[in-house]
Amino acid sequence: MDFTESLRQYQRSVEKRLVAFIERKRGTYGGREVERWAHEVLGDFLLRGGKRLRAIMAITAYEGASGEFDDPRILDASCALEFLDAYFLVQDDVIDLSDLRRGGPSAHVMLADYAADVRLVSPEEARSFGYNVAIGVGDIFNAWGIECLLNSEFPAERRLAAVATYNAACETICLGEIKDIYLGLSTVTATEDDYLDMILQKTGYYVTRAPALIGLDLAGASAELREAMVAFAEPIGLAFQIRDDILDLLSTEEELGKPIGTDLREGKDTLIVIHARKAATPEQWTEIQKVLGNHDATPRQIMRVREVFEEVGAFAHAEDRMREQLTQAREGLACLAALGLHERTVGFYKGLVEFVGSRRH
Repeated sequence: MDFTESLRQYQRSVEKRLVAFIERKRGTYGGREVERWAHEVLGDFLLRGGKRLRAIMAITAYEGASGEFDDPRILDASCALEFLDAYFLVQDDVIDLSDLRRGGPSAHVMLADYAADVRLVSPEEARSFGYNVAIGVGDIFNAWGIECLLNSEFPAERRLAAVATYNAACETICLGEIKDIYLGLSTVTATEDDYLDMILQKTGYYVTRAPALIGLDLAGASAELREAMVAFAEPIGLAFQIRDDILDLLSTEEELGKPIGTDLREGKDTLIVIHARKAATPEQWTEIQKVLGNHDATPRQIMRVREVFEEVGAFAHAEDRMREQLTQAREGLACLAALGLHERTVGFYKGLVEFVGSRRH
């Protein structure tokens, strides 16, 4: 079976478990209107789509270490990583003032619409309600993640190890978010090292590293295998984020499920911006500055800045750094194979490396 079909099979399996979890939760909110509506937002946001890569990393790491495939216990436990993802996405959208997510409204927008359309409050009060309640919605997702791990049918010591990894990841990811916000200050200029350190704490942890280590926790894997997994998973996570930064400008709104140029409008110092700051002429940098951090930047302005990035080699530079990370990931994968990770999982991870480097959304 090729990588794409394997990925789809894993995605379908995870989706079924997520739907079942949401259905089980549906009856716990009784007839209370606001809680029922919050649950609808939770379900809509979670089941809207996504690669399910975090859950798949947990599943495949478990399978590779244990040699057990199609174990229903890991499918249930892996949902924790999708709830962790949803937790951070909801709060990221509040922080970034992003109104779209995966082709639909962000959680705070859905909640604001409820306040405006059902409770008939003013637009200003509705918007404030949406932002405030979205924080609670994100926290519920986080609680559900811990619940999935604690209620899984693995031995107690493995469940507790997985929860410890989950919580440590939450702390690291939040520190990464704080650093991301700090680097966005107008008086702070990020270096490439600053940026890579920040995305390692964020994407490197919660897309690949933490999910894979949780899978190994539940398999009772050795410390040696965990160390090798980190050497594979961290650079994959970094490459994933660098590719995201590139796609933010080179993809389309239909593929991304949100407007292109979001990072520019938010004023983020990505590798692309950092390189352009050094390579652009004063005139080119002036054009970039008109858009960087400007939430009202027009599509025409975004397209012009994209042209400038092309002219100064910023995209090519980011691609080079991404390829460096993918090379490191391949070296880490060779170590995993030497330590006895199941060949089926090794084959899947080889496909994952190629997928991360070439994906379009």
